[in-house]
Amino acid sequence: MKSIENNKLQNIALPMNIVRLLTSINEYKGKQELYNQQSPQMLNTLKEVSIIQSTESSNRIEGIYTSSKRLSEIMSNKVEPKDRSESEIAGYRDVLNTIHSAYDAIPISSSVILQLHRDLYKFSPSNGGKYKSSNNIIEETLPNGSKFVRFEPVDVFYTSGYMEELCKFYNYEISKENVEPLILIGLFILDFLCIHPFNDGNGRMSRLLTLLLLYRSGYEVGRFISIEKIIEDSKETYYEALNKSSMLWHDGQHNINIWLEYFLGTILRAYKEFEDRVGIVINTKGSKSDRVEKAIEGVLGYFTKEKIRTICPDVAESTVNRVFDKLKKEGKIEVVGKGRNAKWKKLK
Repeated sequence: MKSIENNKLQNIALPMNIVRLLTSINEYKGKQELYNQQSPQMLNTLKEVSIIQSTESSNRIEGIYTSSKRLSEIMSNKVEPKDRSESEIAGYRDVLNTIHSAYDAIPISSSVILQLHRDLYKFSPSNGGKYKSSNNIIEETLPNGSKFVRFEPVDVFYTSGYMEELCKFYNYEISKENVEPLILIGLFILDFLCIHPFNDGNGRMSRLLTLLLLYRSGYEVGRFISIEKIIEDSKETYYEALNKSSMLWHDGQHNINIWLEYFLGTILRAYKEFEDRVGIVINTKGSKSDRVEKAIEGVLGYFTKEKIRTICPDVAESTVNRVFDKLKKEGKIEVVGKGRNAKWKKLK
């Protein structure tokens, strides 16, 4: 609540770079309905891909892994989790599905956040649904292996009260409509991470809450493009922005703009990716093979087959492979390395 309490918001002065980000995002938001009317099959495929990528990336950021085969089976409910990592992945899957299907019926309150955390750990022996039972610290490991305390979150004794106040301030400000919703959402997430209310799962909960808050304010890009994957791809910048904006947080003297620039940049990138992928379908005439070629034309530097499949999620793998083979024979692309994840590059 150090970021969105009344006196902080009343004195907020946004630099032009953040104003430009807000303007661009809201322009994309205005196009959502147009895109939603295009290619239902494509949109459904994007949703399916986004859910899988979001679950995989959000867990992988926290060092939680499983194989691609097991992930696919867990996401489709074909198998039961066999270890702690898979249990946490299955929990994330279910909370994410709940948010996607019922966000407008999920109020923002401390008790609801506890319920979502409980469901995050429903397949795990960990005790979800309760605020932390002991003080936690955020450490950073230096290249030489030594560690230092980067940030001390809210004391365990005050955690529940802080969460109540955070939700109260957010709901009050969002109902007044005096502050741009994206600013409130970004600051809510910053305060949540600084409070660090749980013994475990704070990062994943912050990303789930980000989607929930965005959906409730009409920003639905996370349905089609994995915001969690964008965060994973920019993980170092994510931690750096969080680190810098959390300094002096307890005193209410922290710099919120560093975090807001990262947060809004992530949302804008998601909208741009969404437009690019839907645009390939709308603007490219011809077959799915044509779309794969168009996607390859549009990438810079090295790329993988997986990247192209992500851009064209409704195109069969056999079609992607056939286009790659054709372009290779024509001398337009060449492979660098071996194996399924080999990189490719375009030739002049």
